[in-house]
Amino acid sequence: MNTRKLSVLIGDIVSYAVLILSSLLALIPLAWVISTSFKPIQEIYTNPPHWLPHAPTVSNYYNVLLDSNIPRAFWNSLVVGVGVAFLSLLLGGMMGYAFARFKFRGSKFLSLFILTSQMLPITVLMIPMFRMGNALNILDSRMGLMVAHLVIALPLVTWISRGYFMNIPAEIEEAAKVDGCGTIRTLVSIILPLLRPALATTGIYAFVVSWNEFALSNLLTLSMSSRTVPVTLREFSTFFRVNWGDTMAAATVITLPVVVIFMVLQKHFIEGLSSGAVKG
Repeated sequence: MNTRKLSVLIGDIVSYAVLILSSLLALIPLAWVISTSFKPIQEIYTNPPHWLPHAPTVSNYYNVLLDSNIPRAFWNSLVVGVGVAFLSLLLGGMMGYAFARFKFRGSKFLSLFILTSQMLPITVLMIPMFRMGNALNILDSRMGLMVAHLVIALPLVTWISRGYFMNIPAEIEEAAKVDGCGTIRTLVSIILPLLRPALATTGIYAFVVSWNEFALSNLLTLSMSSRTVPVTLREFSTFFRVNWGDTMAAATVITLPVVVIFMVLQKHFIEGLSSGAVKG
């Protein structure tokens, strides 16, 4: 084996070792959560702890699904997350297309300003978002949460969409115009089908941002009519005690939608990431 092949082999071995180690580091906490969700209370506090439950039980899931507010919060999070993903794609896509195709005074500054706003910590937005929600009478509502989460997701969705639109040659649109297509028809019939993987990527990002957000959801929701799952998880803990079995079961249930979405859209998600890395 020559030196070149040996170096390539060593590089592949190191790469796979790093990938396997990274996967284990990411999956071990999730595996512990799932394992604990099937343990009775006596096994959760055993010392030393053990990975697999000796007497597995589904009572924790029974408590979560039938005797808690998790199902209602799950529905609230789903509605808000899907709404944020849709609005992010609609508004962010239009702004990204405008920044990519139309040149106007201040366009570069405005696009950079939108991206810079992503650097603001959520704590800076809490008081303004609360006052705005109170003024618009959308506190403790799913619509109010959509607006708040949209503020978080929209800047990066806009910037990502701009990059994807810039990777599509302008000659494609020019050819469509020569054939008699207007801007809207060209965008809907030609550009958007080409950007299907990119739409999946940005949509998943916006959904996950909304699904996991806690600070603004905790501030802007006052009752179970709009409370989301990250906030509702607190009902399994008190000042003196945490019900770890129910908490882990609820965490497992909460994780399922994101896992399912990634599994269903995995192909488009990977294509979207790779297409954003290559200039067309």
